Amino acid sequence: MTVTDIATRTYNHGWRLDPIIRSLLDTDFYKLLMLQMIRAFHPEVRVTFSLINRSRHIRLAEIVDEGELRAQLDHAREVRFSKKELIWLAGNSFYGKTQMFSPDFIAWLADFRLPEYDLRRIDGQYELHFDGAWTHATMWETPALAIINELRARRAMVGQKRFSLDVLYARAKAKMWDKV
Repeated sequence: MTVTDIATRTYNHGWRLDPIIRSLLDTDFYKLLMLQMIRAFHPEVRVTFSLINRSRHIRLAEIVDEGELRAQLDHAREVRFSKKELIWLAGNSFYGKTQMFSPDFIAWLADFRLPEYDLRRIDGQYELHFDGAWTHATMWETPALAIINELRARRAMVGQKRFSLDVLYARAKAKMWDKV
């Protein structure tokens, strides 16, 4: 088993982009179930999903670099369901039910991509708006939150010494193993 040294990964950012969103399956399973229902019964409904930070004292636009945020959002728009992921969704049993997702829905997912976004900077905050078909805009919920949260966390790690990060992650691992 390969063990990832998270402290080193956090400390050494020598790559162009460390993608936060690596798979569209990194979402709430319920979101996929709802997506299938939305597609079946409301495929033409247009919506706007928005992400707005209501904690006014946490000024995200002053913490998170806009270029990094856009790079992560743009990367997420390029992520597609892989053939292996679609086979996994189609062939797995969930809640004791086989083929929970219809073949038509799985085929539709093969061409799925996240829609464009509208990023605004307002009074030290970011507002993200995702307009489009409900079937597409709804899928931004988890990735958008994950991107904002991870970029804020990464920013908090800037300036930390390698040893401090190692101790921080060692404590987190210890807590995790205590719960097992």
